[in-house]
Amino acid sequence: MSLASQPLYNALIRRSIDLQRLCQQAARQVVEPGLRVVLQENAAALELLILDLQMQLAALGGRPATRGRWNAPAPWRSATWWVRSMTLSDSQWIRLLARREAALLAQFEQVLEAAPTEAATELGRLAGRMQAVHLDMHSLATAAR
Repeated sequence: MSLASQPLYNALIRRSIDLQRLCQQAARQVVEPGLRVVLQENAAALELLILDLQMQLAALGGRPATRGRWNAPAPWRSATWWVRSMTLSDSQWIRLLARREAALLAQFEQVLEAAPTEAATELGRLAGRMQAVHLDMHSLATAAR
């Protein structure tokens, strides 16, 4: 594994952890029971994605991140604490999550371009999984408009 791969993986892991926590927070706050189930499923899918990324990095000899930026030192922590206490409508949660998932998917695509060949194959498979999660949320965001 090249030294350049570990920061790429860890950036994806951290952002995925943050998104998973945001999905869990949204699932606790939304009113619609069906939406709550979808958000819980997305959080579970993100958890599997995170575990796969961590295992891949460990298998390549790297040290995977275990925390998102919410648990990081300030200023990241202070910039994200507001999310934990905010009260949003179901449609606002959907739009927020759709934007965050789109950003994570874009980061996956950027990492795929920069990753060494051996890492790009596995990351491409995981990016497909992230694309499926994003399509679910995008459909919900479109319906919420």
